[in-house]
Amino acid sequence: MSNMNQSNMKKIVTVATTLLFCLGTQSVLAQPQQDEHQREQLRSVMQELNLSDSQKEAIQTIRQQAKEGRSLFRGERDEAMELMRQGKQLDTWDEATARSLVESKITNRQAFELVNAQNKHAVFAVLTAEQQAQFNAIQAEKHADRDPLKRQEKRLSKLLRMANKVAATDEQISQLTDIHNTATASMQSYHSNVMAHKMSERALIQADEFDTDAWQALQDEFAPTAVAIGVARAKTKFDIKQVFTAEQQKQLRKMKQRMNKKGQKGNKGGKGNKERMQRS
Repeated sequence: MSNMNQSNMKKIVTVATTLLFCLGTQSVLAQPQQDEHQREQLRSVMQELNLSDSQKEAIQTIRQQAKEGRSLFRGERDEAMELMRQGKQLDTWDEATARSLVESKITNRQAFELVNAQNKHAVFAVLTAEQQAQFNAIQAEKHADRDPLKRQEKRLSKLLRMANKVAATDEQISQLTDIHNTATASMQSYHSNVMAHKMSERALIQADEFDTDAWQALQDEFAPTAVAIGVARAKTKFDIKQVFTAEQQKQLRKMKQRMNKKGQKGNKGGKGNKERMQRS
């Protein structure tokens, strides 16, 4: 293991745990599904690295303590949900209100993002230099396989399927398509800034020592772009909502509730399967 012994492993785990509990009450887990998806991607990559037993044990400890730490964020999730509810209930578009809601969400999430980055750094430090290079190569390969255009096509297809389920007219379908295409073009204008920001985050996460001040400075620098993206997405959701009649909106809400219930049942089954695999 590159420049790392058992005592260093324990030090990394302790640092990650301390940060989790010190910052836990300051933030909110505003995007649990997305965060879980990212954790699953990380687990998938780790399975390809031929980890030693001691590495597996160290990483499992970090993950478990991170999981325990995340529970501290759940007590504040109501605040984020309330902000989202307020945004969805706007009858007329109010950019100032939308901006305020987005800024609050970003502020609430900062501490969680810092903790998440610290945990990624802790896991990365467990790897040997060869494994770190392999990790980055796998990540680069997975990123290269992603086609942003196909992703946008899938989103439009999903939106139109939902619209057809509530008997949307041809005019409504045309309006939804135009809104989606306009939003896609708008998001593309932020692409280079977002990618540069992600690369800077990765550099800090993979550094020998995690620099908390540099991380916070990076987030502060990116905040105006993050707010602009958040407001643009909120406007897109608002515009889409306005295309549907009150009755169609009611039907869509019921459909979403049913989908959420199915998703929750699926997640419970998935967790059980993972636990059984870990025990075997």
